[in-house]
Amino acid sequence: MTDFEVMQRVFDLATKGGHNVAPNPLVGCVITKNGKIIGEGWHKKYGDHHAEVNAIRDCQKKFGKSAAKKLLHQSTFFVNLEPCSIEKNTPPCTEKLIEFKAKKLVCSIKDPNPLINGRGIKKLKQAGIDVQLGLMKGEARRLNKIFIANHLYSRPFITIKVAQTLDSKIGLRGAGQVRITNNKSIKDVHKLRREHDSIMIGSGTLNEDNPMLSTRFSLSKKISQPIKVIIGNNVNVKSKMRLFEDFSKVIFASTKEIVIPKDLPKDVINFKNARQNIFENLFSYLLDLNCRSILVEGGSKLFRSFLSKGYYDELIIYTAPKIIGHEGIHGIDVDVDSFKVKCLQLMQLKILEMTSK
Repeated sequence: MTDFEVMQRVFDLATKGGHNVAPNPLVGCVITKNGKIIGEGWHKKYGDHHAEVNAIRDCQKKFGKSAAKKLLHQSTFFVNLEPCSIEKNTPPCTEKLIEFKAKKLVCSIKDPNPLINGRGIKKLKQAGIDVQLGLMKGEARRLNKIFIANHLYSRPFITIKVAQTLDSKIGLRGAGQVRITNNKSIKDVHKLRREHDSIMIGSGTLNEDNPMLSTRFSLSKKISQPIKVIIGNNVNVKSKMRLFEDFSKVIFASTKEIVIPKDLPKDVINFKNARQNIFENLFSYLLDLNCRSILVEGGSKLFRSFLSKGYYDELIIYTAPKIIGHEGIHGIDVDVDSFKVKCLQLMQLKILEMTSK
């Protein structure tokens, strides 16, 4: 097998961790000797053994501890993320590679955690282990994009989702909730919601649309709803709002006190911050709740705030073959000078429905 083929297997294993490993990253490990796989594993759940340890155990289970010790000597470990070098819930993985006298580590990227970043690799090199860094690094960054954003920027990973018409309008003034996209697009949005820990809208969108902000169209009946975050002062909270129908956690973030009706559950709270720019404190608060990702769904003022301040990692735009005209509400209404894109890449083009006359 080529190094690329082995690393591809590493990624297949890493994805098996799913949502069980958060806030840890998704990591897979394959151990080879003389071009053959002798052990493989992945991080299965938070607090449990890491991928490298599970791969070693797999080797021991297949060949027995005595034979495995000989096989692991001068073997090559393939991982998508730098092995940990600190002891938290489990011992450092670097110690295991050193203990079994591994010959080489093939690793996609360094761990962005400032407590580890490069330290694990340095430790292995000092022990005489050859380290190759960078194989499938783009795929590695995409796989753990949430984990990376959490550590690099000390905030949740932020996706901005815009549903707009051909003339870049997201709604019609005074018309309430206007459906722009089709059923296939809506199902795609609910998939996006399932992939995020929270959904955020502005208070104006809440007042205008009265949305549920829930996750539907799931094959699983045991689906956990994302945290709903409403940001802004201009909101009159009412018990019968559709927002509260699924009893999920709701956070009203504001710079002034928001009155919460007493008949609503304790999971409905007001995060009040006296600072005019409350975003950074709100991000820290959400991370403390283990909310590692945000899906921003509108409206235009919130889009403008996030884009102009650089609070975004992904921008997803659904465009419907419709035109609203001059009375429509602009979606992405940002000054060119304040909206800077460091890297623009077309990741995917989806044609969710094609019709003709």
